[in-house]
Amino acid sequence: MGICANRVTDRIRLLTLAVSPLPALAWNIPGHMLSGAIAYQVLQQERPQAIEKVKATLEKHPWYANQWQARLQDVPAADHGLALFMQTARWADDIRSNDKQQHRALWHYINWPFKPDGQPPSVQTREPEPVNILTALAENEGVLKNGGSDPERKAIALTWLFHLVGGVHQPLHTAQLFTVDYPKGDRGGNEICVRVTQVAQPMDLHRFWDGVITSSSNLTWLRNEATALRNRQEFQRRQLTELASTDFESWAKESYEIASKIAYQNGRLIGAPRSVNEDCSMLTMAPVLPVVYIAIAKRIADRRIILAGYRLADLLTRVTRIPD
Repeated sequence: MGICANRVTDRIRLLTLAVSPLPALAWNIPGHMLSGAIAYQVLQQERPQAIEKVKATLEKHPWYANQWQARLQDVPAADHGLALFMQTARWADDIRSNDKQQHRALWHYINWPFKPDGQPPSVQTREPEPVNILTALAENEGVLKNGGSDPERKAIALTWLFHLVGGVHQPLHTAQLFTVDYPKGDRGGNEICVRVTQVAQPMDLHRFWDGVITSSSNLTWLRNEATALRNRQEFQRRQLTELASTDFESWAKESYEIASKIAYQNGRLIGAPRSVNEDCSMLTMAPVLPVVYIAIAKRIADRRIILAGYRLADLLTRVTRIPD
């Protein structure tokens, strides 16, 4: 992974030294909305003309007239652009239940295998599916560059990019653990059951990293959270050295390194394997995540979500330069 990996390793080392809990969001629906809000604020400050081109494209999306426009009526006019970016970023999750014809399950992740040192030869890894979040990012960017004159197709592709840029920054969207306890892989943490506290209901590790802290989708709260994150000194553009990497695979490799070293603790994470047809909530003896682990996860979530917002803004700037 070269220079990119060195930057991520250094960043992880710094994160592990500072473990006091801080507010954070990750990649549930509110998390995707937050990355959209950050991207909007970045463009508002740096490239406001790109916002108008993005909005013009999104107005051709089939959900714009049927769903988004109605939701915008409940939002002050000054926030219409911000709200549209938030709705766009969550669309790929909304269609899981509302528009299954458009849903693309394999587009949300890439399961690069992680087999920790010390595992026996009997543990065999499996390569990712040929269709994955990286192929989806490339495909949808290609539609915007070479997709002809179909405005609806371009709008849908742009909407996917909103979501996928956020998703590729979630560490467990890029890795799958293979051990004697998980010989068939853990599906990005979906098979590892844990608890946040002794009295909390067990959940799978992927869900923990997807949500990390909040489930609030309140526009005002998310706008304020985006502003607070962008105002932090360590999250100024010049401080985010990872932004030097602009290709999708580098972003995914950053997430993979965090998954293997932090989320999976280099294979030392203790969780309870989920049995077939068994939900994690049924495993009352699921181990409790260490307090330090949770605090580090919160700090990583902050940094990954701010990177996703900046990178989405930069990608939108690039694709809106393409002639109509």
